[in-house]
Amino acid sequence: MKLFCDVLQSEYSITTKAVIGKEFRAVNQVWQETFFSNVKRNTGSFIFRGYRWHAYSFNHEVAVSGRNAVLAFQETTIQPYYLFHEWEGNLYECTSEAWPDLRKLNEDIYIFPLQLEWTFVLTHEMSMGLGPYFATAVN
Repeated sequence: MKLFCDVLQSEYSITTKAVIGKEFRAVNQVWQETFFSNVKRNTGSFIFRGYRWHAYSFNHEVAVSGRNAVLAFQETTIQPYYLFHEWEGNLYECTSEAWPDLRKLNEDIYIFPLQLEWTFVLTHEMSMGLGPYFATAVN
């Protein structure tokens, strides 16, 4: 079985660097505080019903969804970004020539720029109308 980072590189031309240790914890904390603060305030946890993205499906957080989310994501300027794979718990710092379309992987994946202005969320339940989601940071 190929490692997820190998799939990203070989099938999507994404250059990845694993983010680990203190750096992982720091990025993860700021990202969760930026995009999942309401669900934390409402439930006591950044993760609701087993997944971070349920913050959007249960309307704890504000996001556009479906085709509008994909369009919003694709309209952002390509730049270095983080990619978080929820099932594996891995965070990667990534670059690519274009935004990758990872929907066919049918996995819970979060993409967000290094400056955390927005987050794009893919879910394993998109075929049921749950996602993708696109949220912008609220200042």
